Amino acid sequence: MHRSPVSLSLLWLISTFFLLSSNSTLVNTHHILGLFVNVHRSQLLVHLAVCQALLQKGHQLTLVTTLPLGDYELQGNVTHIYIPWKQPAEENRHESSSDLLERLERRFKRLEHAGDLLGQPEWRNFMKSPPHTSYDLLLMGYHFNDHLLGVAAHFNCPVAIISTQQPTGFVNSLMGNPEERWYVPQPYDGHQRSGISAWIFGVWEKLMEVIARRVLARIYRLHFPEPTYPEFETMRKSVVLALNNHHMISEGPIAPVVPNMVDIGGIVLEQKRYSNLLDLLFTNRSIIIFSLGSRFTWRKSPQKLVQTFTKAFSHFHDYDIYWTYDGSNGSDISSDYPHLKVSKWWPQRELLASGRVRLFITHGGKGSISEALYYGVPMLGLPLIGDQRANLQRMQSKNFGLTLSTHNLTHSELSKTMHRILSHPSYVENISKASEIYRDRPLKSSDLATFWVEYIIRHKGAANLYNPARHLNFIEYYSIDIYVMTYGCLILTITILRKINKLM
Repeated sequence: MHRSPVSLSLLWLISTFFLLSSNSTLVNTHHILGLFVNVHRSQLLVHLAVCQALLQKGHQLTLVTTLPLGDYELQGNVTHIYIPWKQPAEENRHESSSDLLERLERRFKRLEHAGDLLGQPEWRNFMKSPPHTSYDLLLMGYHFNDHLLGVAAHFNCPVAIISTQQPTGFVNSLMGNPEERWYVPQPYDGHQRSGISAWIFGVWEKLMEVIARRVLARIYRLHFPEPTYPEFETMRKSVVLALNNHHMISEGPIAPVVPNMVDIGGIVLEQKRYSNLLDLLFTNRSIIIFSLGSRFTWRKSPQKLVQTFTKAFSHFHDYDIYWTYDGSNGSDISSDYPHLKVSKWWPQRELLASGRVRLFITHGGKGSISEALYYGVPMLGLPLIGDQRANLQRMQSKNFGLTLSTHNLTHSELSKTMHRILSHPSYVENISKASEIYRDRPLKSSDLATFWVEYIIRHKGAANLYNPARHLNFIEYYSIDIYVMTYGCLILTITILRKINKLM
């Protein structure tokens, strides 16, 4: 049957229309600015997982990072701006109450240097983007860096933040989220307090937050001065969404959250990764994984600590122990103990997914805890810094494993604890049940993240999500004026009645 040129043209137009209609990414794409600076590699992986989910939806991303992307390959329309800068690294050291003031001084000094990034030539070039450059959203990795909210004011776009853990007091105050300190232990509370002790700890933490915010406000005003830019507190109140790398239902603690606080825990695990594990699968031997994270280095650790682990591991010949180790004598360890597989890097996630891992010896970083929970592997925790002690405290309280201190650790104590976890099936049973809960969700984390990011853009900043409590001052928020007036009137009434009673 012969078709006329007009009919063919009409058929082509109709086909093109339906093709475009079926592919929403061709119509609803947005340009998003990702700002992920002064972060560790494990934290950057969380941010990049959110970015990859957005790229898969067809959005355009411009990423600014202070770490190279390394072997993480983002697929999609992405531009990367690399700024080679980092704050001075802290030494590997054990935290103790005796040096509390020293630790606080050290941390506030680091915070003071956070503004040094904004003086880097690469940063200035980025801020001098061509006049036609515009972004629909600033997606900012949040790490006590409120001063960077001035970037959103500079490009006149709404802000969403990504937090790599359970929301801290900083994030809660930023979003106007209620903090029930009596029964919601905080992520940096190593003792996971509740009741009056938790309230006292909360007062201390809030005091530190106020001091830190003053430092950040000073940095902000230096680089984003008025009247060109809004006030610091105005920009803090402009954040509309917080994506938290946390899954409250399975990880706890259960806490009240406002609608624009969204849990996306496990989003890194949803991104496909490919590693050649053929050389690891030649045998059916059980596996133990040992890693103290990317911040820890064996090169600066005492040889006694290395010997402690080597001697303890020597008792477990029935297991292949994959040890992440960057020391100079790694080959010597492997030659002396063939069941110790020593390397600067192992594909931890792929090993955990193999189904052959019986124990994960970990520093307790959020990423490692999530991976062990997802794949149902018991843990032996060795906390070092930051929130690791609190993470492992929660892990042990749920009977997913046990925790030791690396301070004065002996090979006997280590080997006995390892044997206890490996020989008691209750640890596997408990974390396997928790793993089922962790995986049981109505939507994938990547779908949640992309929906809410697109929601903000779609509704021009989504002012309907703002908690009105964010516009109250301290006295108004805690109803101090109401309490003062109520109890004042009560005391006055009692005083008057007593005087009347005396006169009668």
